[in-house]
Amino acid sequence: MYKRILVPQDGSAFAERVLPHAIELARRFDAEIHLLEVIPTQTPGLLAPELAVETEPVLALEVLEQVQEALRAAGRERLEGLVSQLERDGVHATWRVVDGDPVPEIISYIEKNEIDLIAMASHGRSGLARAILGSVTDAVLRRGNRPMLVIPVRGD
Repeated sequence: MYKRILVPQDGSAFAERVLPHAIELARRFDAEIHLLEVIPTQTPGLLAPELAVETEPVLALEVLEQVQEALRAAGRERLEGLVSQLERDGVHATWRVVDGDPVPEIISYIEKNEIDLIAMASHGRSGLARAILGSVTDAVLRRGNRPMLVIPVRGD
């Protein structure tokens, strides 16, 4: 029934809490787990404390690229570790780190890799918090056109 299960990651402990559920399904269906981390493209406004107002534009771009590469490297290291753990547990897994906006990148990955099931965490925000912060999980649920396992996760 399920051959490829996507478990998007964002570097948070919340996102990793979905893995035990995905592992169980992968074992039952002899499925492969795909881990995807989308690194949002950095913008100068997000790095304002690190950049002085008089910073040269070329230097600012270099700093942005350095930050982006550091985030990519951390994502690669994190996902390689998770894949090693999954492989030790007898579950075949693959990983990928991409830059961009999480929702379109996740949707694109789903389509290109013929994902059968998406497993994601939901922080359970509602009302104003959801309106302000948005929800990647909700957007993927609406646009992903695949079965989805959503695990509600609350902070400890």
